[in-house]
Amino acid sequence: MNTISVIIPVYNAMPFLKETIESVVNQSYPNVEIIIIDDGSTDGSLEYLKLLNLSNLIIKSNKGKGACAARNYGFELSTGAYIQFLDADDLLSTNKLEKQVKDLEELPKRVSMCSTVHFYNDPSNGKIVDRPFLYSTEQPHQFLLHLYGGNGKDHNMLQTSAWLIPRAIIEKAGPWDETLAKDQDGEFFCRVVVNSEGLIYQPEVLNYYRKHIGGQNIANQKQENHIESQLEALFSKSKQFKGLEETPAYKKAMALQYKLIAINAFPEFKKLSNKAMKLSTEFGDSDFLPVLGGKIIEFIKHEFGWKVAKSLSYWIHK
Repeated sequence: MNTISVIIPVYNAMPFLKETIESVVNQSYPNVEIIIIDDGSTDGSLEYLKLLNLSNLIIKSNKGKGACAARNYGFELSTGAYIQFLDADDLLSTNKLEKQVKDLEELPKRVSMCSTVHFYNDPSNGKIVDRPFLYSTEQPHQFLLHLYGGNGKDHNMLQTSAWLIPRAIIEKAGPWDETLAKDQDGEFFCRVVVNSEGLIYQPEVLNYYRKHIGGQNIANQKQENHIESQLEALFSKSKQFKGLEETPAYKKAMALQYKLIAINAFPEFKKLSNKAMKLSTEFGDSDFLPVLGGKIIEFIKHEFGWKVAKSLSYWIHK
């Protein structure tokens, strides 16, 4: 029976570690090694981990180098034929690894993914929003373009812990980019997917993504380096579609993705927003409009444009 390596980067995750580790320990698949890389926690996380009496647990420190470096280090230490990356505050359904590895044993050159439940405190009260975008296919590039908005308006993402990946595909795709501050997972899994021969959607299992009130998730953070990182990550993604640059789906996907960055950056980082919007225009522009607020803000958006509405909303809430 093949080993699955579960790699967990940890930084000040003490309130969630017990539940997260239990979701791995309780997996129905028996041959699992757990590799935890602590990134310099100061809340007692490392001390707690060292007290755990688990024969299949490896704990290492990688102080101050970030989650991507922790994942790369964990991969170097791993021995599994299959790799599960798991964030320290997220959870897996008990049958996730068993079901996904069974699929991959039948189709070893593919990658497996599942739907994600977004929740705050109680996983049973979470919400799934990605099912229309997930399906099994032998066409990895088309899958990604569909995910990125190849129709020009509908888009989604797959969360880090939704995947199970054969080791050989990661070795082919290359490591996590440790220079990126945001969208590291999107950039990494884009390379993983295009280096596979297809995807398997496993509808009977789930990944649980914990959201934090107050925007503590990386996805909610917004500083200048985060916007710059998003631009760099999208440029890397665009390079994975050689030969498809003139297709309508590629142009629409890139136009939408750059516009999303432009909207996210505005008005705090106008220079970066303008840069992203210029790139969106070069790909044909997108008529996508974000939901920005209540009735008044939405009225202003439709009458005067999203920039005016977002500026007003920003200054009201500042």
